[in-house]
Amino acid sequence: MKYPVIGLSPMDGITDAVFRQITDIYGKPDILFTEFIPVDALILRKPAIERMLVFHKTKTTIVAQLFGIDPELFYQATMTVLDKGFGGVDINMGCPDRAVFNRGGGAGLILQPKLAKKIILSVKKAVEDWKEKNHSKKEITVSVKTRTGYKKHQTNEWIKNLLEVSPDFICLHARTYSQKYSGVADWEQIKIAVDLAKNTKTKILGNGDVRSRKEALEKIKEYKLSGVLIGRAALGNPWVFTDKIPTTKEKFEALIKHCQLFSKTFPELEFKIMRKHLAWYTKGIPSSAEMRNRLMQVNSINEVKKIISPDLSVSRK
Repeated sequence: MKYPVIGLSPMDGITDAVFRQITDIYGKPDILFTEFIPVDALILRKPAIERMLVFHKTKTTIVAQLFGIDPELFYQATMTVLDKGFGGVDINMGCPDRAVFNRGGGAGLILQPKLAKKIILSVKKAVEDWKEKNHSKKEITVSVKTRTGYKKHQTNEWIKNLLEVSPDFICLHARTYSQKYSGVADWEQIKIAVDLAKNTKTKILGNGDVRSRKEALEKIKEYKLSGVLIGRAALGNPWVFTDKIPTTKEKFEALIKHCQLFSKTFPELEFKIMRKHLAWYTKGIPSSAEMRNRLMQVNSINEVKKIISPDLSVSRK
């Protein structure tokens, strides 16, 4: 990858194969991440997990994000995702979900710094072993997506701990575990991380409350970052990576395209999974409340098309 990068942040239950493809088509970010994939379930090859490993043909780097607490399972999972063709492995050390945290995964690893380092080293060893086994010179990144601390900012000691094992990059969400997604992201904490990594091989990416490409570039310049990941601002708005303001017609076109790709890629899944995406696409469209209420009841792409007519206007039927 060429730095600085502006990429799509991993989001559980959102950045599936179809969301990534739509984002790639309309936004062309520099890097894409999967949803977080549990390493224990991946080893068992469960169908739901296999769906997470689907990816479209693209030149854009796609990174598989893994989470768990067992270094050996991380090793095995890394070998599996590299066999699938992913261009990197990201270790989730920031998920604020209570159930994940209580099992020690996600942001729970902030409280287990020694285990966190063992996991990174296990993934790095898997990458080297995979490359040797496959006689590959492919550049494969090992990264960490994390937060600034548990109940309060612990950026200094936490980032120092991670830097001891030299991940290729650390993406820091500028909130603590306790904050979840509330309050305002504290980008001064990201500055601390950048200063700590200054004389290392590890690059720092920032994340939190970035709403446009313009803002991402400003953050990169101000904080001397190697990149920024955009998450929630990309919901229903893949154009966020280009700063294009889409017309209502363009939003509807992308909405229909998203539905088509979902039905084609995951025909076995219930269509109602798409409802949240339909709500995001229609946000901000004038007088869209009634349309959105109708879209929240759909169970097929044909029902969507009955609401959004072929000329991409809103049907009143």
